[in-house]
Amino acid sequence: MIRKGGHILKNIFIKKNILIGAVIVGLLGGFSFYKSIDANSEEKEDVVVTEYTVQKSNLSIEYVGDGQLEIPTVNLDFEITGKLEDLFVEPGSAVKKGDIIATLDDTDYGNKAETSKRQYEQALLKYEQAKEQKELNLIAEKEKLDNLKYALDTLKVEYEPMTKMKEYYPASEIEKKRIEYEKAKLAHENQLKRYNTLSNTNLDLEMEQVAIKQAELNLKIAEDDLRNTVLESPIDGKVLYTSYKPGETVVEVTKDEDTTTADSTHVVVLSDSGSMEVIVPVSEIDLSNIEIDQNVNLEFEAFLNKSFQGKVTYIEELPKIDSSGLVTYDVNIRLNENNDKLKSGMTCTAAFILKERKNVITIPNKAVYIKDKKQYVKVKKEDGTVEERKISTGLTDGKSVEVTKGIEIGEIILVEK
Repeated sequence: MIRKGGHILKNIFIKKNILIGAVIVGLLGGFSFYKSIDANSEEKEDVVVTEYTVQKSNLSIEYVGDGQLEIPTVNLDFEITGKLEDLFVEPGSAVKKGDIIATLDDTDYGNKAETSKRQYEQALLKYEQAKEQKELNLIAEKEKLDNLKYALDTLKVEYEPMTKMKEYYPASEIEKKRIEYEKAKLAHENQLKRYNTLSNTNLDLEMEQVAIKQAELNLKIAEDDLRNTVLESPIDGKVLYTSYKPGETVVEVTKDEDTTTADSTHVVVLSDSGSMEVIVPVSEIDLSNIEIDQNVNLEFEAFLNKSFQGKVTYIEELPKIDSSGLVTYDVNIRLNENNDKLKSGMTCTAAFILKERKNVITIPNKAVYIKDKKQYVKVKKEDGTVEERKISTGLTDGKSVEVTKGIEIGEIILVEK
């Protein structure tokens, strides 16, 4: 799109049977004269000639569509119920990521966190005590086992020789020693089983570990609840709406609607000022003109004299089909710079840049004519004479054309209308 500024325009009119007649008029500080066609000519229409001062500008070929601005909203809510103690923002306030928005009365949650912390510490202590007690029990049981082993070994030394030399011992004495030996052996076996069972069983410790995990979970919940008494902004944005006043009880939001309205029950509603996007439905026929990172010029109906720039960030994969069967795909455009005056829902015209030339010499298409299959323009020289000059051209948008060779900035060309 060519945006022309500071052009020096001079209208020149040439009338019948008059070779040159100059009439000074107040049109952009310029003058007019008429060039007449011969009275006997079949052409009776006057030709209006305008002077155009050659300068540089931007030239582009665009695909134009209509879109609507969407500014994402972020709903902020406490995850717990409580009395609102402080609210540090109001509608219109600008906030930064991490700013404290509001706080709840944390007395009860603080007490609960302290209690949970003590219970967790007690669970840890009980586990250590149980662990220490097990070690003491193992020491005691090992001592019993060692004593029984010593007694068993002693009886074995006494009993086995008697069985080999029965002729030297009374049968009653041998039987008595046998009974003592068997009892000692049984006692040792039982104590060994008890010791091994105690060594390999951690039931008491496992129960204490379960108690620790439960206490740890309770502590985490209590600490999370205490942290949740402070509501922080997750983004840079602007406050759109607040629902509560200090002293009121904040209730849980049971329904999170897609569209946030002025009767929202969210504690605070923010606009995500860093994510202004324009959504443009593009027909399937024209979708080939659109690509990711493509530059787009945006003009909002509310700001007709101001242009905004953006880039294509996403092309919807799924189509939308209206009742007439028209197939379109939503194209997302992220604005390069945000503006607080832009509001969600505003409509705009989006010009997708297909080709672009920046800071190049451009002239009106009508200034160029073809002669002998070559392009020419009429250049008005300093002495007032007109020179026919051959030029080379580049990109055109249908109204203006890029000149790559033949004329210089500041020269004056004639444009016939």
